[in-house]
Parts: sequence; structure tokens; C-alpha cells
Amino acid sequence: MKATITLLMGYFLLQSSLFAQSPNIRIGRSINSWDPNEPSVSINPGNTDEIMVGANANNYYFSKDGGLTWQHGVLRSSYGVNCDPVIVCDDQGSFYYFHLVPNLSRVVCQKMAGNSTTWSDGSFTALNGTMEIDKEWAAFDPVHGNLYVSWSQFNKHGSLDPRDSTIIYLARSEDRGITWSDKIRISKKGGNASGGFQSVHGSYPTTGPNGEVYVCWWSPEGLMFDKSADEGRTWLANDLRVSQPAQWIYTIPGMQLTPSFPVIACDRSTGRYKGSIYINWSEKRGGAADSDIWIINSRDGGSTWSTPKKVNNGPAGKDQFFNFVTIDQVTGYVYVLYYDRRNYSDNQTDVYMAISRDGGTSFENIKISDTPFIPYSTAFFGHYLGISAHNNKIFAAWSRQDNGTNSLWGASLTMGSEGIETTDKTPVSLEQNSPNPFDQYTLFSFKLKESGPVTVRVLDLFGRTVATLADQEEMSFGKHTLRFQPEEYNLAPGIYYYSLVTREETVARRMVYR
Repeated sequence: MKATITLLMGYFLLQSSLFAQSPNIRIGRSINSWDPNEPSVSINPGNTDEIMVGANANNYYFSKDGGLTWQHGVLRSSYGVNCDPVIVCDDQGSFYYFHLVPNLSRVVCQKMAGNSTTWSDGSFTALNGTMEIDKEWAAFDPVHGNLYVSWSQFNKHGSLDPRDSTIIYLARSEDRGITWSDKIRISKKGGNASGGFQSVHGSYPTTGPNGEVYVCWWSPEGLMFDKSADEGRTWLANDLRVSQPAQWIYTIPGMQLTPSFPVIACDRSTGRYKGSIYINWSEKRGGAADSDIWIINSRDGGSTWSTPKKVNNGPAGKDQFFNFVTIDQVTGYVYVLYYDRRNYSDNQTDVYMAISRDGGTSFENIKISDTPFIPYSTAFFGHYLGISAHNNKIFAAWSRQDNGTNSLWGASLTMGSEGIETTDKTPVSLEQNSPNPFDQYTLFSFKLKESGPVTVRVLDLFGRTVATLADQEEMSFGKHTLRFQPEEYNLAPGIYYYSLVTREETVARRMVYR
């Protein structure tokens, strides 16, 4: 089946050499010598124009226009804020930011209620004396309205003392993050505290269509799985091993450390594969110089699992690493995001997205980064990237490095009837500006059926040009968006027109600046 990409360009208009690819929008950059990395992404299912991204160490980025523009903020809490950001959105449009604290003693959950612009000071769980907490992750259950968060507890992180251990725990909130249940032990068997292959680490929770709770993690025995049918109160008598032990910590040229944490997702849609559970990770099954992206699925609530399937379809001997899986809970489509070096013989790195519309049986691979980057092991890059999808709207976020400096980038995509569109067959069209009326800025969106010179102007009521946003600028086919700020042109409030001029036609629309 042909893969397609519907273009949604940022106002600074990135170009593609072959066709209108996914737009790359810079979400964030280095601030106060701390490079943003490890993005976690969540789309508001009630309003897909609202997207929240969290990134190390205490950054959040909020978009209200589907990822075109971003507002940056620094998260603060009386408990402290320190790394491992996790963003979750509930069914009321509230966002939750989970994170660790500087002394790694607990997991904090801060909430931005729907229609609010401020974060709560937060609640916490996982506190247990001098124990250290690492690698928490969270999920929201729309059936019962519960929040779940799991984590690894270390007696002493990095210790080789056989008396020190790691255990996977989980806690539940029944009041949307205000209070938390007592922690519940998930891993029946613990691991050592080294943080390596002999530890239990990297837990991820998700929920099923009837409110089931599922958790996966790495252990010395392999990829483990547990489930609860009573909102996390009781669990299986024995953990299930769903894949053999893997070298989930490995080296990638240009990276300081490459742990592959397993990510779990469950299909809660009304589609054919409703109830299917997916676990996604990366490892070097193909040899020391060949890391790949893998996925397994269960159609019976986790009792049995498929054999591992390779997600990436590039040539052997090329590294793919750092993965994240999400499911569109309207369509049931499965999306996997990862870094990929299939196109190069050196450390140049692209970002790819794989799409499955048949329950993980097959995957289409699409490059969504505009240009490659080269990471340097002298700078911390992070250990994961993020993707979220709802009702055919997808937003992916990742870190890239340029000259050893991290920045945070994203791409907003739309799934069409034939897939992510790589061509746009719609006629030339000019959409109504948004917002309209407006008082600070507005966005002009238009579609081109073929590449060519484009002029975009703003006209007064007498047809006189008062602002020019593009003058015979070469643009690729697909959808483009330009940002217009009247103050830059010293315009007074009033009624104006904006026009799109191409080789074929001229189209204009009315707008109100107040």
C-alpha cells in the first residue's frame, strides 16, 4: 500500500529535495547550558490542536495550534524537579507531568487542569526511606478515570553489593493525581542494583479497553509482563516472560549510552484489533553492528505472545535505536518512532516512523526528519523520544545534535485514507486564517498541487499591499502555513485581505485584526 505524508509546515518553511515531507519544527533549544532531551509527548484527545511535550530536566512546551508554534515554560515544584519527564493527558483535557526529584527519593505528579495555564505544586508517590527511584512511567485509564505510575526502586543505584536489589512497583490515583495508593510490588523477582542486565528496570504501564492494567519491564530473565483486572490491586501469581533475555544496553557510535527500554501500548479502539497489546524495544539480534527495532503482540490479554517482528525494513548492518510505540485509540493504527542510519555509512542519523494498520502484522517505514544529524558522545543525548496519535493526528518529537548541542524538534502529520500522504492531489486552496478575528498573530494555511513560485500578501480595503510574507518564493507541493504578526508591519486594527498568488490563480480571503 502506498504511503503518503500530509504536509503541515512551520512558518519558517523547511524545504524537501524530493517531495513535501513531514515538517520539522524546532520545539526547544539549549537554555542555561542544559540541553533539552528525552521528550515525552501527549495529544489532548478532546482537542488535537493541544499538544504537550516534556523534556529534561524541567522543560515543558505547549502548543495550541497542532504543533505549529510552541510556548516554553520551566516546571517548578517545592519537591524539586529532576529528569525523566512523562506527559499524560486525561479525558478532561488535563495534562500531567511526572518526574523525579533531585535526590531521586520519589515520583512527583504535577497537573495542568483543562483550560488552565498553570501547574499544581504536585503530589508524590514512591517515597521509601533512602531508596532511590529511577525510570518511572505513567498511564491514564479512561474507563475508571485512574492514573497509574510504575518505577524501579534501587537500594543503592549502581551498587554491586549482592545485598542491594531492584524491584518494580506501581501506584494508583483515583482522584486524578491528588492522592496515591500505597505502592504495589509488580515484579515477583527482583534484580541487583547495578542498573545493568541483572537489574529489573525500565517499566512501562498501559491500560486495556475494560480498564485492565498491564506493565512490562526488563529483568535478568528477559522481557517480563504482568497484568491486573481489578485496577491494579492484585496481579498474576507469577510474572510472564514474553521474550528471551536481550542485550538491552549496547553501544551506538556517537552515543554515551544506549539502553533500550521496552514500551507497551494497548488498543482500546473499536477496531478489528481491539484489546491487542504491543511491546516494542530495540536490540542487536543481527550482530554487534546491527541494532534493530522489534515488536511483539498479544491478542488474548497477554496470555500468549507473537514471535518478535522487526519493524524497520532497511538494509542489514545499519543501526536503528531508541524506540517508542503509540496507538491511535480511534483507528487502532500502531505508530513506532525511532532513530535510523540506513542511508549512511557514518554516524549521520535520521528519524523514521513506522506505521501498521493491520495490528502489527506489517509496517510501512517513512523518514520524517528533513535533514540528518551527527551525535557526539561528549554530550548527553537522552534515552528516548516520543510520539502521540489521536484520530489520525500524529505528533512526533525527538532530540538532535548539531556541533554537540542538543535541540528539540517535532513533526506534525495527518493520516489520510491511503496512509500518510507523500503527495497532495488537492487543488490550490487558501484556508481561512486562524484565529480570526485576532489581536496578536494569525496563521495563513494553503495547499499547492505542484511546486512553484508563491506570493502571499496582505491588502487593505483599497487593494493596496501593506505586507508581503512571500515574494515569488519557491515552495514545494503540499500544505504550508505562514505566521503573520501585524505589529511587524505597523498595521492598525481593521479589516484586511490576504492573497495567495501562484502560476495558476490568485485567491484572497477577508480577515479582521482588532
